[in-house]
Amino acid sequence: MFGFRRTIQTKGPDRFAVNLGEEERSVLRAVCEDVVAALDDDANPLLRRVFPVGHASDPEIEAQYRALVHSDLLRTRREILTRVGETAFDTELDRVTLDRWMIGINTVRLVLGTRLDVIENHMPEIDHDDPDLPAWALYEFLGWLLEIVIQALSDSAPTAGR
Repeated sequence: MFGFRRTIQTKGPDRFAVNLGEEERSVLRAVCEDVVAALDDDANPLLRRVFPVGHASDPEIEAQYRALVHSDLLRTRREILTRVGETAFDTELDRVTLDRWMIGINTVRLVLGTRLDVIENHMPEIDHDDPDLPAWALYEFLGWLLEIVIQALSDSAPTAGR
C-alpha cells in the first residue's frame, strides 16, 4: 500500500492506536481544559446544550430534574474531559478511554456549537476574514475526529455470535 495510517487503528478487541500529530493533540488537550474551566460557571450560557432543560414547561419539575441529575452530569463531564486531556498525547488507548474521547469531544462540540449558534444540517458561508473562522475550523476538526472515534469503536464492537 501507500503507507497511510488510519487516524485511529484497531490493535485488538479493546486496544486502539492513535495517529494524531502534535498540533492536533495539543488542540484536543487545550479545548478540553477550556471546557472543564467553563463548567465551573453554572450560569454560563455556552453550557446550555451540555446541560439541557429537562422540562421546559414546568419550572418546578425542571428544578427537581436538575436537583437529581445536574451534579452527576457535571461530575462525569468534568472527569471525562479531564481524562481526554490527560490522554491526548497517548499513542494507544483502551476501549473505555476511547469511549470517553467520544463523549468528551462531543461535549466540546456542544459548547462550541452553542457559541457559533450552529443549526442542525446547516453550515453557513464563512468568509476568509470572518473572526469566527478559526472556531468553525475547530468545530469541523472535532466533528471529523468524533466521526473517526465512533467508526473505530463501531468497527471493533463485539457482536453476538463472534
